[in-house]
Amino acid sequence: MSDINWKGVDLNLLLTFDALFNHRSVSRAAEHMHLGQSAMSYNLNRLRNLLQDPLFERQGHTMVPTRRAEELAPRIQAVLGTIRNDILLPLSFEPRDYCGKIIIGLNDYTEMVFGPVLFDALLQQAPGSQIVFRAVDNSNYQQLFEQCQLDLAIGTFNELPSPLTRHQLYRERHVCLFDNRVLNVELPISLDDYLTTPQAMVTATGELFSSVDQRLSDMGCERHMVLGSSRFITLRHLLTGRQLLCVMAEMMGRTEFFAEKLTICPPPVEVPDFDIEMIFRKRDSNHPRTQWLHSQVQQVIKQHIANIISRSGEYCEKNHSRAEQLQPG
Repeated sequence: MSDINWKGVDLNLLLTFDALFNHRSVSRAAEHMHLGQSAMSYNLNRLRNLLQDPLFERQGHTMVPTRRAEELAPRIQAVLGTIRNDILLPLSFEPRDYCGKIIIGLNDYTEMVFGPVLFDALLQQAPGSQIVFRAVDNSNYQQLFEQCQLDLAIGTFNELPSPLTRHQLYRERHVCLFDNRVLNVELPISLDDYLTTPQAMVTATGELFSSVDQRLSDMGCERHMVLGSSRFITLRHLLTGRQLLCVMAEMMGRTEFFAEKLTICPPPVEVPDFDIEMIFRKRDSNHPRTQWLHSQVQQVIKQHIANIISRSGEYCEKNHSRAEQLQPG
């Protein structure tokens, strides 16, 4: 490798060779390449010096290739074809031809709410693909992206490192979820009923104190917390038939998993809204596969939210602005 004159290697020389081989004439090759004959002759001399062979010899009005040129011609044509078709042409992505993995990072909430519809939509568009849902949270998503173990992630994330970027999908809010056949309280639930009802909360660390408790403390109140779990689905299932209330994300509360008859209403204390985001590597943003995947995820989530809202009946009719707030950003 060190003996090769790499400084003398020029893609234009390969084009010169190809033109001379095809046209067998310096003038016609020059015309084909939109060059003057002197420039074409100069490139031919550079080729001869680089390859240490005459390559083309004049016989009358024809440039006849040498044996070395005959051997090189198919290889040079293959190189030019690769550059032309695989490198220089705009890259495209055909989902139906894709047979690789699509890896999406989801937390417990986003997997339960959006996992099924994402799976259906992506497999319909790319039937040969393999869909992988990876569990992500703020403790592991950076490492998974660094290891190229994620195409994108959906959830709520802290400040992102510079290689990653975010796109807001929608604004989520909290609701109270409970079995009112058991609680039998007047709706919407009052602060007194809220405080006296045993409560469960989602907690990743086991801590049973949140911004809600701080807000209540500032008001001189305290709720009756009896259960913490890291999984939304566990808490939701436990609410049926029990004297138990949970404040959770509205889309989780409204998603139909079991034949439950749970009541949803606004909490009597302010609970901050939060963003559900899609995060991904900046450097992959222009890749056609990435753009297709991002578009599909946004469309699927937007449509699924609209479907959830449309099924919510009376509650949503009383909150017309809620549908607008929940549309993806």
